Amino acid sequence: MVNTPNRSSISVVWLLIASAAALWSIAYADQSEVEFDEGFHYHRISPALPVQAAAGQVEVLELFWYGCPHCYVFEKHLSNWETGKADHVKFTRMPAVMNRNWMPHARAYYALEQLGEVERLHSLFFDAIHDQGRRLRNLQSISRFLGHHGVDTDSFEKAYNSSAVTEKIEHARQLARNAGANSVPTIIINGKYRSTASDAGGHALLLQLIDSLVIQEINSSRSED
Repeated sequence: MVNTPNRSSISVVWLLIASAAALWSIAYADQSEVEFDEGFHYHRISPALPVQAAAGQVEVLELFWYGCPHCYVFEKHLSNWETGKADHVKFTRMPAVMNRNWMPHARAYYALEQLGEVERLHSLFFDAIHDQGRRLRNLQSISRFLGHHGVDTDSFEKAYNSSAVTEKIEHARQLARNAGANSVPTIIINGKYRSTASDAGGHALLLQLIDSLVIQEINSSRSED
């Protein structure tokens, strides 16, 4: 038997719906109108770092580590943002090496980049560690994992141990130090500013902050022309 709700219960339901809608509107409005303050939500890098962006572009660089659960969660948000980013934004990932245990993952990333396999395997590498519990902590385990995904392991291991990858590792370490980064994920905007989800107030707000600073940089470059 299905009971027909009376008028008073219907009124209560609509009141709850209206209240929820009002709260959602307030929360959405607050988030969309948030103002970001330098020194609190983001930090200036001085001196500014060199960037790898063309004229008229703004570089957005992410420092990450495959073993970091926060990086894994942020990756989902960042991938969606990357899909819809403006053409004048140059997005780059850079594996951080803030601990010697992070070195194998950084070498793996740059080796895959050398083989043209980063885009195909980036999310799979994250998933293997955080969803499947794979212990990809050394060359042997990483090579075995990638071999199962169609990577030529001999080519990968050669790239992994190459001087070109070593040079990129040293560049990444120096850049993180010069940026004042001490955690991941860290976002660096146009070599001038750095922020994290903790600084910005969450993943969604960090992405809003990125867009805000990108617009600021674009407007600044136009005013200088």
